[in-house]
Amino acid sequence: MASLFSSGISLLLFGGAVFSLFGAEGPPGKSLHAGPEPERTPFEADRKAILSMAGDWRVAYRFEEIFSLKPGYSVHPPYKIAGFEKVVVLEDEGGHIALQHLLIDGKGAVTKHWRQDWDYQRRSFWEYVGKDRWKSVDLAPGEVEGSWIQTVWNVDDAPRYAGYGRWRHREGFSEWVSHPLWRPLPRRELSRRSDYDLQRSVMHQLVGGGGWILEEENDKVRRSETGEEVLARELGVISYRKGSGADFTAAESFLQKRSPFWKIVRTAWNRIFEQNREVGYKGKGDGKELAQDLFAAAERFSLGKETEERARGEILELIAKHCFFVARDGSETDSSGRAEH
Repeated sequence: MASLFSSGISLLLFGGAVFSLFGAEGPPGKSLHAGPEPERTPFEADRKAILSMAGDWRVAYRFEEIFSLKPGYSVHPPYKIAGFEKVVVLEDEGGHIALQHLLIDGKGAVTKHWRQDWDYQRRSFWEYVGKDRWKSVDLAPGEVEGSWIQTVWNVDDAPRYAGYGRWRHREGFSEWVSHPLWRPLPRRELSRRSDYDLQRSVMHQLVGGGGWILEEENDKVRRSETGEEVLARELGVISYRKGSGADFTAAESFLQKRSPFWKIVRTAWNRIFEQNREVGYKGKGDGKELAQDLFAAAERFSLGKETEERARGEILELIAKHCFFVARDGSETDSSGRAEH
């Protein structure tokens, strides 16, 4: 199945898919690939596909605006970058799987990157609603049945975006397709673009042939008081292939040292999510500042010298410094759940 990657990428970025503007209004789980729709597959086959994304990977990113949807708009140049990532299974509880991505540079330096969680038949998720805010939304019973919610988390373990869809399995590869979802600006454009506010995306994850790819269909949307304006359609491919060239053992050492701290961060966020129906950053730079504060705290943390309870309290204070929360009853709260006056 090695040809899956090369043929899929060329089709996506240079072939007929460019002109069809596929999928943005399609039903969840509908494949962009030819062939008859297969029968829904067992739960364990879905789990196998998700868990196979863990490993040591040579990663290539390519994003290209392929169609202007606004008169007078000029598409931007393609974005290309490559590197190495280790993806590890942080949690596996059957219907809940957490995969942590770690970046590795040529000198062996390791950086905590994004995390993807997969939850089977979960009834709610954190939806991006714009302006650095996320709201908990419920799914209808028909959307829940047989579906997996994928939640992508920022480097500070705050929400980034989430989508639901169903896995389909064919001979040699598996594919998951999300419903149309909202996302904040990608980091590669956050500091360079101010002409649009968010992306409306359909995500495709294909696993097979000893690797996997993430395909993105992104509409770049500007919101105003008069409505929404779509500037352009962008297609993106992130490919994960087996390969050498990085010290992946450095990632293992990093994880062994840092995972206790970041586990406490996740439990702190879970406490916030349980108590609130909306979360967000207070200001434009608070997401970056919170990540910097947590990364610095991770460097100082030692489980032998500091209790988990004290560390959790410090983490909640850092989160509250940069984030706001709206409780389930509609009142604004601090990170402990107390109402603010």
